[in-house]
Amino acid sequence: MRDILSSLILQFRLPAVLVCALLLAATLCCDRDPNVRKQKYFERGNHYFENGKFPEAIIEFSNAVQLDPQYGAAHFKLGESYLKMQRLQDAYSELERTVELDPGNTKAQLNLGLIMITGRSYMQVAPIAKEMLAVDPKNADAHLLLSELNRAQGKLDAALEEINKAIALNPNDSGFYVQLATLQSASNNTDAAEASLKKALAVDSKFAPAAQALAGLYESAGRWGDAETELRYTITLNPRRVEPRRWLARLYYSQQRKAEAEQVMIQAKKDLGGEGDHYRVLGEYYNNVGDGDKALAEFASLAKEHPEDIGTQEDFIRLLLSHNRFEEADKLDDAILKDNPNESGAQIIRGTILISRGKFEEAAAILEGALKNVPENAYGHYQLALALTKTGNLDRGKQELLLAAKLAPEMSEVQFALSQIARIRGDRQLLKTAAEQIIHYRPLDPRGYILRAESEDTQPATAQSDLDKAIQIEPESPIGYSAMASFLRRQGKDEEARKYYEQALDRDPAFFEALSGLASILMRQKQNAKALERVQAQAARTPNNDSVYTLLGGLQVANKDLAGAEMSLRKAGQLNPANLDAITLLSKVEMARGEGDQALATAYKSIDNNPRNVTAYFLAGTMEELRGRRQEAENVYRKALQVDPNYGPAANNLAYLMLENGKNPEEALSLARLARQKMPATPSAADTLAWAYYQKGLYDLAIHLLQEALQKAPENATYHYHIGMVYQKQKNMAAARKELQRTLQLDPNFTEANKIRDTLHRLNS
Repeated sequence: MRDILSSLILQFRLPAVLVCALLLAATLCCDRDPNVRKQKYFERGNHYFENGKFPEAIIEFSNAVQLDPQYGAAHFKLGESYLKMQRLQDAYSELERTVELDPGNTKAQLNLGLIMITGRSYMQVAPIAKEMLAVDPKNADAHLLLSELNRAQGKLDAALEEINKAIALNPNDSGFYVQLATLQSASNNTDAAEASLKKALAVDSKFAPAAQALAGLYESAGRWGDAETELRYTITLNPRRVEPRRWLARLYYSQQRKAEAEQVMIQAKKDLGGEGDHYRVLGEYYNNVGDGDKALAEFASLAKEHPEDIGTQEDFIRLLLSHNRFEEADKLDDAILKDNPNESGAQIIRGTILISRGKFEEAAAILEGALKNVPENAYGHYQLALALTKTGNLDRGKQELLLAAKLAPEMSEVQFALSQIARIRGDRQLLKTAAEQIIHYRPLDPRGYILRAESEDTQPATAQSDLDKAIQIEPESPIGYSAMASFLRRQGKDEEARKYYEQALDRDPAFFEALSGLASILMRQKQNAKALERVQAQAARTPNNDSVYTLLGGLQVANKDLAGAEMSLRKAGQLNPANLDAITLLSKVEMARGEGDQALATAYKSIDNNPRNVTAYFLAGTMEELRGRRQEAENVYRKALQVDPNYGPAANNLAYLMLENGKNPEEALSLARLARQKMPATPSAADTLAWAYYQKGLYDLAIHLLQEALQKAPENATYHYHIGMVYQKQKNMAAARKELQRTLQLDPNFTEANKIRDTLHRLNS
């Protein structure tokens, strides 16, 4: 074209302006050609893909398929880019479209099958492999797919047979040897796995997955130097990828080479900080290893440097929340929502702030709404789980935590929350799984080993080994020694346990768990005076520890020293007005000493000091009941339910008072149902609901609940009275007589004793 234009210029001597116009027109014609444009997009996408810039590649390939929806090659590369980003659903759609347009694209078929295996859609995989082999009986990838299918289903022998077929058909594919090594490792044949991975690198020395797999093999075997060598080699092969650098830092950190680990991530930020959002890698590292102060400082700096990056702003706000800097976090989140009211991340933070204020149901509603727009936000699912568990919905809370753990297995706070649910439910397998995730991502956090030891109580040697590791990691921390002591207590080795508790207290005299455990052992050994003396000595060492004075007060109550208990508990309350355990026990001590007015005043003072704590209101309501002031008790219980509408104990007591006073039976029934829902294992909740059913004439519903309550509390006179009255209504006179007589045997001064005697007289006449 250049020669033709030159000859035209020479022949006709066109004006310069016209020449420029012709040149521009020629260029525009090329740019307007969709085929030329789509090819440019495709080429740019390939360039980004080869350099590991997958988000940019996705944009270019998407532009290409938008221009030409039938462009099979672009659909395929778009699917491959989504795979690199772990966006499996998007990858599946693009690869499926690729196969529609190009049925001969076996790589697309292979990846479709692998995605199906990941999603456990096993039934659909074998037909894909069969179709691949029908087109080409020597298709090695089809055997790789069948190998992975069998591996996922636990059929290791069949998986090995298929991968060996693939290697026989194509011995020059390094990926096949990595698959072979994976299967050999699963069969504990680590020598063979190592040889296979070395063969993969011999075939292609630049095949990074083989080097990474070899690093993993060496790390598992404790060959730290070899693992380091392979990871450094992987970094040279993929210098623009951040994950091998993170892995190397984690390897150093696990060996307590913290300075080297930090330097790896500092260098990663220098090398990669100009690409995408990799300027965050150092802050993320600090956060993942639990160095909160450095993480906060780094993200504070990043938030100033990148004010347009809402994700970084939100991560900074979350760090502020983790440091209890709620006011700053609230202001920054408000600023985001002011400009972006539908910004899901900021809404999730709003839910987090509401949780901190005890507004759990409101928080759950906001979080559920936000997660509809960002279903893969692990932090959002974690916060929703916290809100749900606070409202008593442990089952849904557990599901949200499991989803968060799947989305972000490195989030140790999720694993710690799962471990708490596992403890409540007695689920040892869940506890072990959570502990192992913590150990993997935070190998220098002793809590992971302590939790795993707890899950292995039935294997004492294994559990003790984990506890030894926890002590070894942080020998100056009390938590490992205290955990070992608790383990030994469960093994019935009280004297050994006492020594470990003392070692914990030597390291931290204020470590309450150890002191409480030590006192429990002495009390169990009937050494009450010695327990009291030991706690008094610790109180002298830690004169500002309210928990120690609370424990001391409890021991003094056990030793019938109510005056001493009152002094200790008052001291605890002065040190920490929010210590409701101390205030509750103090009120009971005052009541036991005949100081009813003072007990009531103490309870109300706890509300003044803890206006958002529902337990404080419940305590005051209980004291009002003990003083016989039922209306005042009702009023306080209602205030408790204003603070937390799902607080079962307040709902239960309020419902019972209303039933006793003959007030609004429908509301009482509703409250009793709520209490039963929130406290399904509590006999008093079963009794209250049964009594509500009794007053509604629903005797068959009442009887089962009362039988359950009596099974759990067979010496409770009230439950015997209630079931006796139900039997009377059911015309079961023998059973009614037996239960009412038992009521008077248990408590001759029962409040309804006269009514019971009249009823028995009528039954006997």
